[in-house]
Amino acid sequence: MRAVTPLRDGDLVATIPRGACLTPRTTGAAAAIEAAELGGCLALAVAVMYERARGADSPWDAYLQLLPDRESVPLVWPADEAECLLAGTELDKVTHFLLFYYV
Repeated sequence: MRAVTPLRDGDLVATIPRGACLTPRTTGAAAAIEAAELGGCLALAVAVMYERARGADSPWDAYLQLLPDRESVPLVWPADEAECLLAGTELDKVTHFLLFYYV
């Protein structure tokens, strides 16, 4: 998006209907997500997986085609690689905490 005139704080630049957004409530798997009492990122991940599995039958198919096939998550990186690549970052601290706490 590009503004053709200067913008000020608080200027409305777009209105997107809630139903146009892929969320745990708008996915075809909404009932299953609610029944499983999933929330947050996990609920959204299930919604995306479900809609991706539907392929062209999903109302979000065109959008989902733009997303990468996978996303690299530091929690599943080899420990030496994570230490090297994340050293000195806030994510390094969080990753160490999560690995210690959950493993």
